[in-house]
Amino acid sequence: MNHMNSRARMFAALQGERPDVLPAAPCYLILYLEERERSCYIALYRQRMGNRRRYVLDHAEDTHIRVQAFQQSYAIFKVRPDWMDVRLGPTYSWIEQTELFIQDDVLYYVDRGTGEQWPVHTTRLPEGEAGTRSTSKQDIWDTSSQLHDTRAIDVRLPVRSTHELLASGAFELPRQIVAECGEHTFISHILSTPYSRCYNLLGFHGLMTIQHDQPELFHHILQRQLARATPMLEALAAVGVHGIFAEEIFSGADSISPGAYEEFVLAYNQPFFERMRALGLLPIHYVCGDVMPRLEHIAQLDVAAIAVEESKKAFRIDIEQVIERVAGRAAVFGNIDTVRFGLHGSVQDMVAEVQRQAGAGKKARGFVIGTGSPFPLDTNPHQIEALVEAAHAIPG
Repeated sequence: MNHMNSRARMFAALQGERPDVLPAAPCYLILYLEERERSCYIALYRQRMGNRRRYVLDHAEDTHIRVQAFQQSYAIFKVRPDWMDVRLGPTYSWIEQTELFIQDDVLYYVDRGTGEQWPVHTTRLPEGEAGTRSTSKQDIWDTSSQLHDTRAIDVRLPVRSTHELLASGAFELPRQIVAECGEHTFISHILSTPYSRCYNLLGFHGLMTIQHDQPELFHHILQRQLARATPMLEALAAVGVHGIFAEEIFSGADSISPGAYEEFVLAYNQPFFERMRALGLLPIHYVCGDVMPRLEHIAQLDVAAIAVEESKKAFRIDIEQVIERVAGRAAVFGNIDTVRFGLHGSVQDMVAEVQRQAGAGKKARGFVIGTGSPFPLDTNPHQIEALVEAAHAIPG
């Protein structure tokens, strides 16, 4: 019989101890549940507004409604995973300049200064300084030509203190989720590594070419990203988040050379993860792409666990080989293929894959049943429940 709660189960696996059963932590459930969370948020506000067409937002009330919507979104699962991803919430300044407005039975965010409107059902819920943004986010290709010198970079990448971040109000949402759920569930926050954060600034082409064309300028960007990450980690630790899902893209052997990896990725990941550890945050390093040639370096980082994609494109990532190369230096997350076993597979297929990967996981320092990629949005939630139930049927 299971005797650990989800938080204790995750901590045990990540710290190389023996949990009662294998924890189940599919990656990026925050994306899978996003539309449901937003629908719950809209329904709660419609109930609160009654017959009113306009409604002035209040930060404490909005945070409370966000927490309710967050928890209701997870209610889709009869058997819940062992972790929850939390986003930041809105800032006080964003709330002060925004109100809700109903027109033609559609709920809108309205900027009180400019009058600009965003339909809530097609808008991502406000997050940090970014506020709201359309759900149809367009990838950038190359903005490196806009960054001529370090001054331009510093303007684009301001470093805010931990006190400023906490005082902004953006961390009240994770603080309250931790307060309400953190005693029984492992709470994590998704944060890109310094290298991967540069993608949002440079775009894909810019990220690839700056390494060769302007390496000194790129080092300044990476140093700036690391400086920005430190107070962010301190603020997350201050509100009680348990771990960081540190995502990394375009650093695999299919994207950059070994020399570029060591110079621009590894050199900045070392202090990044060391800072997490010093703050009591458990680092889970998720690396996309062809990670196999990188595993020796990654396993030497001060991370609690390593997570990888499933086999795709022209590379193979076998969980058995991942565990063998990590060689007990960190826990390992499984990399179940969410398209094959989630979107297109049967419940029996999912259970069999969980059991297969769990068999390989016996050789790991700690093993968590995980997925290589997010579940497609059309995945039946029963497939995710089957993953969790199958994991919880296997002794740790």
